[in-house]
Parts: sequence; structure tokens; C-alpha cells
Amino acid sequence: MLEARDLVLVQAIDEHGSLVRASRVLGVSQPALTRSLAALEARLLGPLFERSRHGVIATNLGRALLAEAPDILDRLERLARTLTEVRGGHTRDLAIASGAYVAETLSILAAARMLAGHPMVRVRLLTANWAEIARMVNEREALIGLLDLRGFKPDPGLTVERLRPQPGVFVVRPGHELTVRPAPGLVDIMAFPIVLIGRVPQVVQGPMAAAREAARAAGALHPAFPALVHESPTAALNAVRHSDAVAAVTVALALEALRRGDVVALPYREPWMSIHPGILRLRNRAPSEMEQAFLELLHDADAKLERDARAWCAAEGYSTDCE
Repeated sequence: MLEARDLVLVQAIDEHGSLVRASRVLGVSQPALTRSLAALEARLLGPLFERSRHGVIATNLGRALLAEAPDILDRLERLARTLTEVRGGHTRDLAIASGAYVAETLSILAAARMLAGHPMVRVRLLTANWAEIARMVNEREALIGLLDLRGFKPDPGLTVERLRPQPGVFVVRPGHELTVRPAPGLVDIMAFPIVLIGRVPQVVQGPMAAAREAARAAGALHPAFPALVHESPTAALNAVRHSDAVAAVTVALALEALRRGDVVALPYREPWMSIHPGILRLRNRAPSEMEQAFLELLHDADAKLERDARAWCAAEGYSTDCE
């Protein structure tokens, strides 16, 4: 009669006090959430929430369901882990959801180190649009979420742990026209083809859009913006090597390519180019042993990436913290 997603739906509505806010957290449209709630209430033969212009309040039936939901979801999760162990020779699954830049730096580094120290853990790295990460953790599609916290809206059901900022740079191929200009600015950069991920935080979109308009007024502008959209920043680096495109990437992600000379970092730097990664977890759920191990490896990877970025920034004449 009931499914785990029904319990997650009811919890989200209760926590956020509004169908509109709950739909945003769950990543579904408000009409679709309303239909799902109506179908659930029909199956349970009664309303779960009282609606008003101020939001929703759980009814007696709703409160009874909410009282049991956390324990049921935890038991289902434990059962899923047990079944996985039985099927896979006691191998346990650890699902990590990450935004693109964090997936290809922090997540992959920590996951690689898990292989040697925790051979009975199968790590599943789920790369998603950063705006989907909170929903994936809330719905238990992933036990740990990693994303750029710029643009993230606080969620009472989640804990947030901030990690070290990762400085960003614009990179081009060696010999690119911008490398011979004495001090290329953002307007100069935006005149060229730009490679970006599908969804970019507003704090990044704003300066880029303004620079695009200035480049348009100057009469020199690549018509498509972005010229290439790809969810993998590593793929963006490869595109840059074979074209006149410019990619915005983190130093951590581009470091090996920069050291080899495959790409060149432009001297233009602003604070909004840095990403601010963070860890999301369910608030009232204690991490398992394997989750704790991954979190410790994440912190080790975080410290290593910061050391490497600082060393590169100092060698290239950027400010010490590269902020």
C-alpha cells in the first residue's frame, strides 16, 4: 500500500510547510506533487494535511504517518544494504552524488583511495546537475551529496559542511590569441567561444552576461553563448585544446593539463570564479562506518587540492590564496 517515496513525499511537505517549497526540494513540479499527494490520500482514505493560504499542517492521520516514517525508511535502507551484501558477497554500496566540478576532483580522488582501504565497499559516483544534489540526498538516492554551495538554499532536513574554496581560472590552448594580449579582461574573454556546464550559478552568470553585452557593443563577439555545453569539465579541457574556445575550470581540475602545457591559464582572476564545495547529509541520520571512512578521505582530498592549488597560484604569481 505504501512505498518509500510516499514517506519521503510526506516528510518533505511537513518539513517545508508548503507544497510549492516541497516540490522544489524534491525536484518535481507543484502540480505533479499535488497529484501524488491526492493519490496517496485516496489510498489512505483520508487527508494528510490541512491546506490554507499560509501553508499546510499535518492532520492526525498525517502525524501518525510522520511518526513512523523515519524508522521505516531507516529499516528499508538497512534491508537494502543487507540484500546487497547477500547478493554481492557482502559487498556494500555507497552512493555519492556530486556536481560536475566536485565529481571530477574531490569525489573521484576520495573514491580512488577507498578502493585500497575498503575493498568490500562498492562506491557509486553519481554525477548530476548541482541543483539536483539536495533532492537526491533527501530521497536517499545518495547517502552523501557534494556540490558548489553558491545558489544552494538552506534545507532543514540536511546538514551542510563547508569545504575549502577551489579557485577557478579561464584556460585556453597554447598560442591562443588571448595569451599574447598584455592583460585580457572579461570582455575580451567573452568575445570568444565559451565552454560551460549546463547550469551555472547566478553569481557567475551575471558578470559573464554583462561582459558579453560589452563585447557585443564593441562589435566582436562569437554569436553562440555558451558555444559548447557539456556536463564534464574534463571534456571542456579537451575541447579547449583543439579550438579557440575558452573554458572556466577550477585549478584543481586543470592542474595536470596546466603542468603539461596542454592548456594555459589566462591572468584574469575574480573571486566569483572560485567554487565553494560542501557536503550534504540527512540531518537526523548517523553516518555508517563506510560513510565515515569516505568523509575522512574527502577531507584528506580537500586538504591536498588546497595545497596543490596554493602552490600553483604562488608559482604563477597569483595571490597566495588564489581567491
